[in-house]
Amino acid sequence: MNTRYWQKLIVVFLLSGGISAQAEMYRWVDDSGQVHYEDRQKGAKFRPIKPYSTPDTTQPAPQERMEKTRRLLNAYRIERQQKHEQQAEQKAKQEKRIKNCNRARDNVRRYNAYRRIYNLDKEGNRVYLSDQERASLLQRSQKKVTRWCS
Repeated sequence: MNTRYWQKLIVVFLLSGGISAQAEMYRWVDDSGQVHYEDRQKGAKFRPIKPYSTPDTTQPAPQERMEKTRRLLNAYRIERQQKHEQQAEQKAKQEKRIKNCNRARDNVRRYNAYRRIYNLDKEGNRVYLSDQERASLLQRSQKKVTRWCS
C-alpha cells in the first residue's frame, strides 16, 4: 500500500480522537430510580453532566514572585549578617579573655619570683611594697587567673 494512504488514515484517526473528547455526557433516571449515563440525549429527562473543573493552578504573577524572592533573600542576608556579628563579638570576648588571662598569669609569676616589688611615685622614685601588700597583690592576681583562665 502506498504511504499517502497511511498518512491520510493516521490524520483521520487523530482528528476523530479530538471529536470524541468534545462529546458531552448525559445523566438520566428511569422509572425504577436507576441512574443511567449516555453520550446521546434521547428524551426530556436528560440533563448534561458538567465535567469536573480543574483547580486553579495559575502561577503567581512575575512581580509577586520577584517580591517573594527579594524578601527571602533579604531575610537570608539579615540572618547571615547577625551571625557574622555574633561571631565577631564572641571572637572579641575570647581575645579579651585570653589577654586578661595572660596578664594575670604574668603577674602571679612576677609576684612569686621577686621578693622586692616596687611602684613608681609621681616623682619617679621607687616605692617598695611590704610583704603584706605583695601577698595581697598575689592573692588578687590568683583570683584573676581563676576568673579569666577557666
